[in-house]
Amino acid sequence: MATFVVLLVLLSALLHASWNAFLHLSGDRLWLLGMMSIPYIVVGAIGVVVLPAPLPASWPYIAASVVLEFAYCITLIRAYRSGDFGQIYPIARGLSPMLVFIGALVFAHEALKPLAATGVALVSVGIMSLAFRRGMRFSGESVPYALLTGFFIASYSVVDGLGARLAGNSLSYIMWVYLLWNIPQFVMVWQLRGGRQQLFASKAAVAKGMLAGLIALTAYCLVIEAFRYLPLATVSALRELSSIFAVLIGWLFMKEKLTARRVIACALVTGGAVLIRL
Repeated sequence: MATFVVLLVLLSALLHASWNAFLHLSGDRLWLLGMMSIPYIVVGAIGVVVLPAPLPASWPYIAASVVLEFAYCITLIRAYRSGDFGQIYPIARGLSPMLVFIGALVFAHEALKPLAATGVALVSVGIMSLAFRRGMRFSGESVPYALLTGFFIASYSVVDGLGARLAGNSLSYIMWVYLLWNIPQFVMVWQLRGGRQQLFASKAAVAKGMLAGLIALTAYCLVIEAFRYLPLATVSALRELSSIFAVLIGWLFMKEKLTARRVIACALVTGGAVLIRL
């Protein structure tokens, strides 16, 4: 069973990198974001109907998470505008566990364990190598947005971790976040992309967009299921391998250069994130 669950988590990591690849390759990332919102809205609506309402103490966290998730999506599509997938994705994903760890150290006064400290150092070196070139200049105009994306990922991770504990039912908490985050996101895309006629002009494109949303949802559901059988730290660490999948996807399907520097930097980011998680 343990081996099967590990494979599920690795599949989740691959799916997470895959829907990000869909977004990166899209000719209209904002439109795709709107299509991806549809499965989230449907699942969220079902969840809020069948599940008990979150306890009152969790609602400020739900509101904060909605804002942070929305901001994360906007900075992510901006980061993918010009940056290589194999560069932007590892920066954003690698920065978040490091920031969460540092936040826990500063605000919760958690002890700095040697393994985690080593992980922070590795992630720092890896991200510096991916994000900067000589003279400490950004290696691409999208790098600042990738760093900002990582900040939002870390922020909503902390908010959701606290809010889910206060909700009484963590799944209900998640469903309300999904619904309240994706409805305004879809409405925004609807307004900016000319309403129903323009938004749903191509049935094939709509199906592809909603497929990306289903892939993102499936990736998360697999992780939730894995939490039932494996330690939280193990599941979280395995998920960080998504950065490796992103580099491979960029090389195989986007013809991005697989340089030794990028491979080493991505390995440092992934290895460091795993150590932090553990």
